[in-house]
Amino acid sequence: MTSPVQYHYGKFPPKNIDWLRLIPLIGPANAALARYDGTLAAIPNPSILLAPLTTQEAVLSSKIEGTQATMGEVLEFEAEGGSNDLPQQKKADVIAVAQ
Repeated sequence: MTSPVQYHYGKFPPKNIDWLRLIPLIGPANAALARYDGTLAAIPNPSILLAPLTTQEAVLSSKIEGTQATMGEVLEFEAEGGSNDLPQQKKADVIAVAQ
């Protein structure tokens, strides 16, 4: 077994943060999140907008576990009700991500 990759070893938290550049961005970012939250609150079924984000997060996090499924494969599988003609291993990966 190889040693783990140390992406930020000794580099996090950053020593020099450009606060003058970042602070003006906090207000607009907060306003954008508030608008998105307002949009979700105003529609009858907010999961319609959240489902693709949840699926995307599941695809990305499952790659860490070695699961091989793309966003397109998961969406196609869900759209077809689980009845597509994928190889057994690929289908198992897609089901793992979709759940």
